Amino acid sequence: MPTLFSDLMLNDRGFVFDPASGETFQLSVTGLRVVRLLQDGADEAAVHATILAEFEVDENTVHRDVEDFLKTIEQIGWRAGV
Repeated sequence: MPTLFSDLMLNDRGFVFDPASGETFQLSVTGLRVVRLLQDGADEAAVHATILAEFEVDENTVHRDVEDFLKTIEQIGWRAGV
């Protein structure tokens, strides 16, 4: 069963609890920022732009890493609300 981003419980250290599955996850600072952006309704382009602006990383790395992370969270079953 998919979990809405808004239902995930996060703390500032990257700990995530998924109440639908009962699983816990540990995110990096960047991963935590991406999930919080998604919880706030950011689209993929906004996520890329924010990560590029806030972290010392080049555009190709942001594109690759964000795409990989989005694929991973899709496989986990996290998604935006309808």
